[in-house]
This record gives sequence, structure tokens and C-alpha cells, in this order.
Amino acid sequence: MIPEKEILQFSSPQRAMVFEALNEAEERTTGYYCIPPFRWEQLHYDLLTRQDQGWEPLPEPMLARVRLLTGSGIREAFDFYRIELNDHSILTAAERENLIHASDLYPFLVYILTHEMVHLVRLSTILHEQAGITAPCNETEEHRVQDISRQILSGYSDLLPRLDKFCSPGFDRKSLTDDSNKSPKIN
Repeated sequence: MIPEKEILQFSSPQRAMVFEALNEAEERTTGYYCIPPFRWEQLHYDLLTRQDQGWEPLPEPMLARVRLLTGSGIREAFDFYRIELNDHSILTAAERENLIHASDLYPFLVYILTHEMVHLVRLSTILHEQAGITAPCNETEEHRVQDISRQILSGYSDLLPRLDKFCSPGFDRKSLTDDSNKSPKIN
């Protein structure tokens, strides 16, 4: 029997950093889109990492994804979004790119979560305005979300090295993995 590879998981301090990064990503994204607080409160979502109940495994190169679920309230059903992080892929990429120290990992997490927040805003808008139409999930949409994420974060000098590395037009996602057939993806 072949032993299973060690599965990396966020440590307690890293997990706390994830939620701090989520708050920053949310703040920057709502500021970019000028979403008023009452409107943002109507957007239901949660964030799961590997150790959370309900987290579902993501394909190995994928860093994160947003899924649309349906929630049920007292009066009616509503759209509910779940952001899932792939601890293993994020920590592997961070280690490979020498971002494992908190001062380097935090901006990387802000970038990943801002990217997911942009997906969340776009999906909720697309689905709300075009009920019954499946939201695009293709390379064109990924490039659009990556460009928007860069715009949101480009005014912050602490993030520029991460943006230059992971969010530039010439960025080769394959450079983050050992296997050229597995390129990390943020969906």
C-alpha cells in the first residue's frame, strides 16, 4: 500500500489570518463596487477551510472556489454562497514561493479572497439579473475577475509584490506547481 501524502492544513494562527484577510478583502471589494452595507448584508455567504464541517475537497491545483447553494429562511429560499479554500494548495504554493511567513502569507490570502469576493459579487449580480441562466465559469471570466481583483488591490503598496507575481497579465500559473499539468486555479 502506498502511503498517503501528508495533507497540509492551516494552523490555528494561519486560520485566524484567513479570517482577518477575508475581512480586508470584503472591505476592499465592497468599496470598489460601492456596495452599501444594507445591500451587502443581503448577500449570504460563508467561508470554509479544510477543517470545517461541510468543506468538500477541491481538485489539487485549485486554490479556492465559490459555490452557489440554496438556503432556506422562514419565508422563502435564498441564494447562499460558499467560499472554500484549499489549504493544501495554498500552503504548497506559499511554501514554493517563499511566502510562508505571516507577513508574506497574509497579502497572498488577501489576494485569493479578494478574487473570490469578486466572483461572489459577479455571480450574485449575474444570477439575480438573469435568473435561470448559468453563470459563466470559463477562462474569459477568470481573466475578467483577475483584472478586477488587480484593480481593487493595486492601490495598496503592501500587496504590489503579490499582485506582480500572481495577478499580472503575463503570469504563468503553471510556475506555482511542480507538475506542469497541474496549474493552480482560483475559481
